[in-house]
This record gives sequence, structure tokens and C-alpha cells, in this order.
Amino acid sequence: MAELTLISFAFLTSLTAAIGGIAGGVILIAVMPSFLPASAIIPLHGIVQIASNVSRAAFGLRHIEWRIFWMYAAGAIIGALLGSQIVPYLEWEDVPLVLGVFILLFTWMPAIRGTTDLPGKFTLLGAFQTCLSLFIGVAGPLNLPFLLRENLGRDRTVITHSVQMTSMHLMKVITFGFLGFAFAPWWRLIAGMIVAAIAGSWLGTKLRGKIPEGAFRTGVKILISTLALRMIARATLFPELP
Repeated sequence: MAELTLISFAFLTSLTAAIGGIAGGVILIAVMPSFLPASAIIPLHGIVQIASNVSRAAFGLRHIEWRIFWMYAAGAIIGALLGSQIVPYLEWEDVPLVLGVFILLFTWMPAIRGTTDLPGKFTLLGAFQTCLSLFIGVAGPLNLPFLLRENLGRDRTVITHSVQMTSMHLMKVITFGFLGFAFAPWWRLIAGMIVAAIAGSWLGTKLRGKIPEGAFRTGVKILISTLALRMIARATLFPELP
């Protein structure tokens, strides 16, 4: 029953991410603690997110903004190398609060002239986000506000975000593998969730084209803000919530 539930959520969250470019990974990792031991949550979540993001990108390859991807991927490698050195030593209890505030700031603050041309911003973001993902599992909401400021349009925003997240989760999974996590005992669950994630990406890609551009941008901002406010509330008012 636990496996079927997780496979179902893999489908639904991949569908959500394919439509809006975000939220799927956050929702999935919020569900996983009820069914998996703590040590398995982040590594297995990373595997499923790779499948979700790769399949989403594969259904829209022509929309990838490669310039942004390569800058981000270079940063992801740096972030994984850095994070692997500090995972055993640090506790990040305040990360949800800091991350939530940061996301709200960059989602709603007025555009500052010249920030879109800041050299290396996506490389720095890739390094920070990948390092952070080793501790909290997901950091996707942090990335999308920067992409929205690039004015790429709906499809290029979602697909470019997908390949960025692929590099982040890939580095995360490789890091946990080097740190000794055994993926083999979980192969049945992994296989089922991968298939479900791909199916969700396919359906979400079909549905995304039916959403108007303006509604997409507004909806994503509201969704990002909702997730950020939940992080803040969990850290300050309801720390007992999953």
C-alpha cells in the first residue's frame, strides 16, 4: 500500500510540475516521510525528480535555454563538491525560514535595473541550490523567480527549469551514492515511481499548452508564495507539521 501511494504521488506531482514548472518536488518530499525511513527520503526523492525533470525536458527539447543551463550545471557541480564536505557536520534547522523569506523577496520585489545582466548569477545559484538540496531535499522554488525575471515565456521557463533541476538532483544523487547510500534495495519502488513520473510529465505537457501565458505567470507566483509562506509558518508557528 505504501508503494502504491508513493507511486501515485509521483504521477500527480510530476503532472503538477509539468504544468507549472514547480511544486511537484516539494509536495512529494512532504509526503515521503510518512512512508520511508528518514535516511532514504532525500536520495530516493532525487532519483524520482531526475526522471520527472528529464522526461519533462524530453517532451520540449526545443524550449531549453542552453546558455542558462550550462551556467547552472557548472554551479551544481561546485555545490555538490562543497556540500559533500559539510553534510556530516551541519544542521540546518533555520533553512526553511530563510529560504521562505528569500523566495518571497525575489518573487515580488520590483525589478532592479541591471540585475538580469549580473555575471555568473545562474552559476552561483546552481552552486548554492545544489548544496542546499543536500540538506533539505528540495530547493526548486528558489530557482524559478530568477527564471521568471528572464522573461523566457511559459514553455522555455518550464523546460529550462527542468534541465536545471535535473543537474541539481543528479549531483545530489551522485553525492549520496559516494557517501554510502544503497539504492539497490529500493529498486522496485524506484522503478514504479520513475514510470509514474514520466507518465505525469507527458500528461502535464499536454495540459500546459492550454493555460494562457498571463495566467501561467500569475499562477506560478502565487504557488511559489504559498510554498514559501508554508515554509515560514512551519519554521515559526507549526514546527510539528510534516
